[in-house]
Amino acid sequence: MEGITILQRNLDLLGHLFRVIIFSGWPDDTELPAGIIKVPDNFPGMGPLAGIEASMKVAATPYIFVFGGDMPWLSEEIIKSQMADFLETPADVLVPRINNLAEPLHAIYNCGLQKSLEAFLMSGDSRAVIDFIGETRVRYYDLPSSSEATRAFTNINTPEDLHG
Repeated sequence: MEGITILQRNLDLLGHLFRVIIFSGWPDDTELPAGIIKVPDNFPGMGPLAGIEASMKVAATPYIFVFGGDMPWLSEEIIKSQMADFLETPADVLVPRINNLAEPLHAIYNCGLQKSLEAFLMSGDSRAVIDFIGETRVRYYDLPSSSEATRAFTNINTPEDLHG
């Protein structure tokens, strides 16, 4: 990634878009730059939903933009467009999708969902983000299939994925 960590690249991009950045589920022994709010998951081991719930609980804003920490090629243009669309027509969750493939870890969530998300996690029925958002007023933000959009939603699971 041209000598820049995924963390630094995302912080550089997101710092232009948001006044507050919250990292949830981040390892306790890892330092983050000043100004980043680090919160532990209230439901350890419950995956991304636990991080979304913890972030909602500490957020000082009514909505949060959620992204996967393993997404190295976030697009400022797509995030701005998604935010503008959300503000024009709010929903509980705005999830982008390409060719009917949804990406709930690049979405805008209403923090008013925190209590229902907490109850969902406590029920133990599912840990899948898509199952939770199916119980909300979800709206999909359809993007044209393009290399930029596909790249923005790519996550890194192996060293080989970095060359995508």
